[in-house]
Amino acid sequence: MTAPILSVRDLTTAFRVDGQWRNVVNEVSFDIGARETIAVVGESGSGKSVTAMSIMRLLSPANARTTGRIDFEGTDLLGLPLDAMQRLRGNRIGMIFQEPMTSLNPVLRIGDQITEVLRQHRGLTGADAEAEAARLLDRVRIPSARQRLGDYPMNFSGGMRQRVVIAIALACSPTLLIADEPTTALDVTIQAQILELIKTLQEEEGMSVLFITHDMGVVAEISDRTVVMYRGDVVETATTADIFREAKHPYSRALLSAVPQLGAMTGTDRPLRFPRVDMATGAIQPPPPTADTVRRDAPPVLTVDNLVTRFPVRKGLLRRVVGRIHAVEDLSFDLRRGETLSLVGESGCGKSTTGRSLIRLEEPSGGVVSMDGHAVRDAGRAELTRVRRDMQMIFQDPFESLNPRIRIGEAISEPMITHGLATRRDAEGKVADLLERVGLSGEMMMRFPHEFSGGQRQRICIARALALEPKLIIADESVSALDVSVKAQVINLMLDLQERYGLGYLFISHDMAVVERISHRVAVMYLGEIVEIGPRAAVFENPQHPYTRKLIAAVPVADPARRQRRVSSADEIRSPYRPADFVPPARHYREVSDGHFVMAADGEAAA
Repeated sequence: MTAPILSVRDLTTAFRVDGQWRNVVNEVSFDIGARETIAVVGESGSGKSVTAMSIMRLLSPANARTTGRIDFEGTDLLGLPLDAMQRLRGNRIGMIFQEPMTSLNPVLRIGDQITEVLRQHRGLTGADAEAEAARLLDRVRIPSARQRLGDYPMNFSGGMRQRVVIAIALACSPTLLIADEPTTALDVTIQAQILELIKTLQEEEGMSVLFITHDMGVVAEISDRTVVMYRGDVVETATTADIFREAKHPYSRALLSAVPQLGAMTGTDRPLRFPRVDMATGAIQPPPPTADTVRRDAPPVLTVDNLVTRFPVRKGLLRRVVGRIHAVEDLSFDLRRGETLSLVGESGCGKSTTGRSLIRLEEPSGGVVSMDGHAVRDAGRAELTRVRRDMQMIFQDPFESLNPRIRIGEAISEPMITHGLATRRDAEGKVADLLERVGLSGEMMMRFPHEFSGGQRQRICIARALALEPKLIIADESVSALDVSVKAQVINLMLDLQERYGLGYLFISHDMAVVERISHRVAVMYLGEIVEIGPRAAVFENPQHPYTRKLIAAVPVADPARRQRRVSSADEIRSPYRPADFVPPARHYREVSDGHFVMAADGEAAA
C-alpha cells in the first residue's frame, strides 16, 4: 500500500479560556490517501473546523495549543518553522473557506488576488501571471474569464465568488485541498455545481480532498470515507457507504436520522414533524400525526394581488434613472390561517424581497397587499404599526437580529410594551411564558445573545415574534444556517405553534427537502415571478416548470448508492436588471390539477 498523503495522529487542540487551557479537539487520528476524499462531519462545536485550522497552523499560538503529529508527504507540519509552513500553505496545501466574501479582499480586483498567489509561490509576474490567472478562472468555469479579472468580488454572485476562491486554492496545483463548509451558504443548484466542479478538478489534478461539512447529503455525494466527530472526539471512521448503510455509533445514526430526505413525504398531504432524535444515544421517537390546521372556512389572512417591487438604477451627474432591478414582478397569492406557503428559488429570485415588501421593510412599486382585510400599501404610519402586530418576521441570522448589548428578556418584552400589550411590571411573567413555549427556560431572560447557541437564538427570535400574538409569520431562511438536528427542532417547534395558535407561515427557503416537510403549498420563484404554485404534493410529485424540475434534481441524495455525476455548468440565475423603458410581458398560467398552476411557455395558451 502507498503511504498516505496526510496522516494525523493524536491531534489535540486547546484554547486558553480565563487563563486555563480547554481541549476542543481530543486525540483525533485519520489518514488521507492519494486521490481520496475524506469527509469530516459533525454539528457546530464538534471540532471539525478547528481540526482543519490546526492542520494548516492558522490558530494563534497565543491562544491555541496544538499537540500530536501531522505528517504531510512525510513532513511533520507541527515541527516546521513558520516560514517553511507559509511556503507550504497555498502551494502544496490549498484551502477553501465557508464564506467566499470574507475570504476575498473587497477592495482588490479578482485578478490581483489570484496573481498574488502566483507571484508568491510560482514566481510568475506581469503578462504571464495574468494569463495564468485567466486560465485558472476558465478552469473553474467562469465565463469570459479574461474580462472578469478586472472585476471586484462584489461584482460576482455567491456561487461565482466561491469559484474564484477555488481558483486561488488550485493556483499551485496542491496535493491536498481542504474544503471547510464550502457549500453551506449556497443555493441547492449552485451547491451541486460546486460539488461537481471539485470532483472534476480532483480527477484532473489527482489531488486529495479533506471535506468538512455538517450536511450528510453532501457527504453521500462526494466522500470515499467519513470521519464523524462529536464534541471534539472522533466517534466513528468508516467508508461512506458503510456509515450510511450501518452506522455503528449512536451519534452517527442520529445525524443520519435528522437529515431531511427529499421524497419522504410522498403520499401525504399535510406537513410532518421530524422524528425526535437523541443525539447522544441515537434513540429515535417517531413524530406524532399532524392535525389539519388550515382554516378553509375563513377568508385568507393575507391576500397579495399583482405585487411589484423595483429598485431604480441611477447614473450621471443628474442621477437619472437608466434602468430598474425588477426584484418582484406581478406576484399574486393568498394565505390562510394555519397554512404554510413556501416561497422557493435561488438567491436573486426575489423571494426575500417579497417577504420584506409585504411588511413594507421595502416599499412596493405597485400591487395590493391585504392583511386580514387591511390594505398594507395604503396604511399610514400608525395603521402600519398596528398591521405589523399581526404580521411578524423571523430573519435568517438570529445573531444579527438581536442587539448584543440587550438582555433577551428586554428584547422580547420591548415589542409588547411598545404596542401596549403589557406593562413593564407584568412583562417579565409574559417573557418567561414565551420562553417556555419555545422550549427554553424563563430563567434565561437575563442572559445576553452571545450566551446562546444558534438554535437557541433562533428560538428567542421566534419567542419575540410570538410576543405580539401575530396571525402570520414571515420566516426568511430561518433555518438555513442551522445544523441538521437543530433545524429539525426548530421546524418541529414551528409546526407545534401552528397547531396551537393557528399561525399562518410564509416560509422562504432554498432548502427543498425542508420545504417539502413543512409546507401545505409551494410557490416557485424565478427572476421575481412565480413560475409554478400549488399544493406541496402536486409541485414535488408532478413538477411542471423546467426550473422547478431543476431545483428538485439538484438536491443531494443522502445515499451513496445513488450517487450520480452531474453535468458541470456555470449557469447562474439571470440578472433582473432591465432598461428604464422595459415593459414586462403579460404572463398566463395553465391549471395542471386542482390548485396547481404553472406559467405557460411563450405561445402556449393558458388553461
